[in-house]
Amino acid sequence: MIFTRKDRRNTIDKLTDDVRFNTDSKAKSRFKKGIGVLISGGFRSKAAFKKAALIFMSIAKRTKDPIDKAYALGWAGRCYEDYGDISIAAIFYSAAVELAPSDVYALERLGDFYYEAKDDSAEAAKRYKQVLEYDPLSYRTYYKLGKLYSINGDSDKSIANHESAIKVNNGYVASMAEAAIESAKKGDKMNVLKFFRLAMANDLYEFEKLGDTIESCLI
Repeated sequence: MIFTRKDRRNTIDKLTDDVRFNTDSKAKSRFKKGIGVLISGGFRSKAAFKKAALIFMSIAKRTKDPIDKAYALGWAGRCYEDYGDISIAAIFYSAAVELAPSDVYALERLGDFYYEAKDDSAEAAKRYKQVLEYDPLSYRTYYKLGKLYSINGDSDKSIANHESAIKVNNGYVASMAEAAIESAKKGDKMNVLKFFRLAMANDLYEFEKLGDTIESCLI
């Protein structure tokens, strides 16, 4: 991705419109510099990720506000995650959460790491639940939690979380599909049809995706 000077300036402004560091102008200026480095690297340069991470780490070290520190550490985590070093990214996200327990981005990424690694489903569930404590409208987190319960064989909790996702976003087909599948596992034909019809009303593609599930359940 090639950025003109105007594109670069507009992107920096857009990404830093709501940035913190309101009482620390130097930190805010350095944060914009870090974002500029990422933009210059097209958000894919490993060298840019490492350079920007160092800038964000220096901000976290120097600024006094714990929320600002957490914000900077979270961005350092994003850089290392995009760089491909998940273990270091997790360290930064964990540090951010310690400073700011309501940092839902860091919490969710930690949950995703545990979920994707499939090495600690209890820890993944814990992180997702913490996200929902601070952001009860995060329907994608309900979806992830529903998928996690499905993997662990708990269809009831899986369905409950997918229903919560649908309640928040009544057009969220992914949870409708998963709720239909989990209902089929229980042999609950009424709910299979309910969720299938909801999915069909929002996306005809789901007919193809759920066809075998519906057929096996209704035979």
